[in-house]
Amino acid sequence: AQAILVCSLAPPRVFTPHQRTLKDSMAAFLRIFFVMIFLALLGITYAQEEDEMAAEGGDDEEPKEMIKMMDKNADGKLTVEEIFDSVMGDEDSEGEDASSKEEFKAKLEKHFKTSDSNGDGAVDEAELKTLMEAFEKDEEEL
Repeated sequence: AQAILVCSLAPPRVFTPHQRTLKDSMAAFLRIFFVMIFLALLGITYAQEEDEMAAEGGDDEEPKEMIKMMDKNADGKLTVEEIFDSVMGDEDSEGEDASSKEEFKAKLEKHFKTSDSNGDGAVDEAELKTLMEAFEKDEEEL
């Protein structure tokens, strides 16, 4: 058996504790830096996708989907009761006290009256969008 001996002209690399700490710090900094760049690019991509969806009318699909989910009598419109039952009735009552349910119902009835433009007691897609915008304004004011 023959042993192969490889000689190198470069001196062996020996790091002092200070150099090793500096090297480790730089490596950690670079990892954090690349993660930050990745997250920034991901955020920009997500914001661009939202803008594209809004430009394509992606927001218009939301009221249509909500009507499909909540419309119990399949008339293509939602009443106050259908909305209230879907939002508050299907959830566990745990943590939802009577006062928060009544507060939601009062807001719903208030916004429903202003959103129901034809006064038929039910909201269609366009009226539901108005209702959702009214609730969003309430959230922004808080």
